[in-house]
Amino acid sequence: MRLIRLTRLAPIAAFVVLALPSIAAADFLVEPFFAWSRNPPQSSVDTGQWHNGGGVAAEWTFGSLIAGGDVGYASSFFDPPQTVVDLIQTSYVLTGSGQFGVTRQYAAERRLLPYATVGLGLMRQQARDRDGLIDVTRNDWGWNIGGGTRVMVSDIFGIRAEARYFRDLKQPYDQPSDLVANLSPLSFWRISVGAVIRFGD
Repeated sequence: MRLIRLTRLAPIAAFVVLALPSIAAADFLVEPFFAWSRNPPQSSVDTGQWHNGGGVAAEWTFGSLIAGGDVGYASSFFDPPQTVVDLIQTSYVLTGSGQFGVTRQYAAERRLLPYATVGLGLMRQQARDRDGLIDVTRNDWGWNIGGGTRVMVSDIFGIRAEARYFRDLKQPYDQPSDLVANLSPLSFWRISVGAVIRFGD
């Protein structure tokens, strides 16, 4: 009986083996980037600010599919506007996530490669005041969605522009009081421009 089952599976195994060369023909992309992240206003009197940062992405493309991840950093993310007294000494948001999505399959004659991905990962938030009284560090799960375009200058090198939305999956406080009950989970947009270094056939 076991031999019969193995015999029935032989055609499927043969198909998988024959398909392996096309599956293995994957490209590996390394993409360092500069980024600008917008801190959303927390009240009606606040204004959103853009904060400098950067990061790096590493992705594999299997035909039209993408799998990989990126790490991004935004400095001074929780600093108030310059028009008010700045009590915060340092603050930042650090994101690290895995992503998957779709893209236009690479070919030598194609230079414009749009893509879209969704991801899940960690968002590290930190803020410290100048007097050392406040030192808040959070590591929360978050999701993101975004897309952009890669423009290949050659078979190896290109440039990338992207817009991505991040959102924290955890409430600002586990047991909110009346003072913080109206705060929403952290969310922000990140736009980035960077290089594309392609390793593939």
